[in-house]
Order: sequence, then structure tokens, then C-alpha cells
Amino acid sequence: MRMAKTMMHTNIEQARKFGIVPEKFKIIILYVLLSAGGLWHVLGIFQGLMALLAGPLVVGISLWIFFECRQAYGETQKLKTKAAPAFLFRFSAWSAAVVLVSFGIEWVGVQTGTIFGEYRYGETLRPQLGGVPLAIGFAWLGMLLSSIAVVQKTIPRFADRNPAALSLAVGLLMVLFDVMMEPAAITLGYWSWSGNVVPLQNYLAWWLISFLFTFGGLQLGLFREKLPAPALHAFFAQLIYFAIVGLI
Repeated sequence: MRMAKTMMHTNIEQARKFGIVPEKFKIIILYVLLSAGGLWHVLGIFQGLMALLAGPLVVGISLWIFFECRQAYGETQKLKTKAAPAFLFRFSAWSAAVVLVSFGIEWVGVQTGTIFGEYRYGETLRPQLGGVPLAIGFAWLGMLLSSIAVVQKTIPRFADRNPAALSLAVGLLMVLFDVMMEPAAITLGYWSWSGNVVPLQNYLAWWLISFLFTFGGLQLGLFREKLPAPALHAFFAQLIYFAIVGLI
């Protein structure tokens, strides 16, 4: 059994190694792209272009993470079981639900101020529907997948842990990311808060929503195996971007 698992892992790694674009090259490009974006903002250059591309870049990075995860899961499931199509359908359905439901939650939050607190989106993230950027649902998906990848890397024997405990860890990591992101996001004009104060309610909502999404995915049998490296590095590359922007 151990030999079979080793051979399966080797086959997956070989499949990734000989992909059209090597995995390490993708990761390097990700860090370079986001670090350069942060530096351009600090230096005050390409501001018009960066504002124009802000929304599409959020969507693009999130979709890239999604397809990297889907491809990795596809390779794994084909070697393990004949039920790969059903598994990939569950993963895709969960991802679509995250995008749509999170957008709906954000819409209600903007209209009522009862979920995250009183806030409004700025003009940077376009296009928008009902005052909410269309990119925001994709941002939730990308950050959830990245946070799950970090927790998988951090917690030994991830697949054997209690789903509620794992969901708790992912939720806490999402809150940590939001704490780091908020000052930069406000500077970038992504959104603004009433009274220029981020309420505790916002972080509690982030934790609860992230917990529920992650727990739902685990109940569907997702995330028992490690997500690919690009998902992991997307978390830290985005943190670097927001940290650089936060310098000013």
C-alpha cells in the first residue's frame, strides 16, 4: 500500500513537472507581479493602469488558483479512483457557491450595514453591481483556497483532523489576512468604513463566513489532500503586496 501511494505521488509530481508552464516558474511570476504592483503604488507610477486592472487582476488570480487546484485534484483522483468526474463536480460546485454566496452576502452587507458594519466600496474595483464589485466573490474564493493551503501545510496529518477544528483554523487565518489587508485596501480605495474605523463586527463576520464555507467543503469530501503550491504561495504573495502598499 505504501509503495502504491509513493508511485501515485511520483506520477502526480511528474505530471506537474512536465506541464506547459513549470510550477516554480508560475510561483516566481506571482511574487514578481504582486511585488511590482506594490512598488509601483509606493512610487506613484502606472496608477491609472493599476486602477483599471485592479478588478480583472483579482478575478484572474482567483481563477488561476481555482484551475490550479482543479487540475491537481483531477490528476490525484484519476490515479486513485474512477469517481474523479464526480469529485471535480463537487469542487467546482463548491467554488461556484463561494463566489455567488459571498457576493450576495457582501451585497446585503453594503445595503444594510448589518453583517460587516457600515462600509462602502470605492471606485477602484470595477465593474460593480448594486455597489459591490463583481470581483469580490472571486476574491473570497481565492483567499479561501489559499488559506486552506496554508493550514494544510501547517497542520500535520491534516486529513485526519476534526473538520470543525480545521474550519476554525482557516477562519482565523482569513481574519489575520483581513487585519493585514484592511489598511492597504483603504489606501487603494477598495472600500471605506463609516468613521474610518474597522469594526470588530467585520472580523467576526469574516471568521464565521470562512468557517461555514470551509466546513461545507470538508463535508463534501474536499481538501483532504494538499492543494498545489501556487495556492499556498498566493497567500503570501498577496500579503507582500498589501504590506508594501501599507508602507505609505
